[in-house]
Amino acid sequence: MKRTVEIDDDLQERVDDAKEELRDNIKEYFKENQGCNMETYYQQSEALHEIADSNTPIYYSDIDGLYYLYGNEFDEAYRDAGIGDGKEDNHRQVAIYCYIEQQLGKYYNELETAFSEADSAEEFIKGLD
Repeated sequence: MKRTVEIDDDLQERVDDAKEELRDNIKEYFKENQGCNMETYYQQSEALHEIADSNTPIYYSDIDGLYYLYGNEFDEAYRDAGIGDGKEDNHRQVAIYCYIEQQLGKYYNELETAFSEADSAEEFIKGLD
């Protein structure tokens, strides 16, 4: 007997949503905190962690489906984070969180480069639109 299983592959959507949320958070932060820079934002904000957390799936079916498709990438991100031994009950969910956080970190670095190349914070914010 054969069974067909459908997996909702929404990983890229989750990463894209997280990036958009980070971009919006940075724009809001810079509008409210004149004269700050990306380092100040990073030091004073828990946004990267909160955004990664809010875009990590919570249902086992979503976690297991994504893990089936991207397990190697998630395990690599988990190892890179150095936060456990992989034997935790929620290892798969944490590995997905690590992957999303890693992707956000890369995007943050791109934004940091754009900020340093901009003539002003205002120009940087306009470039985010």
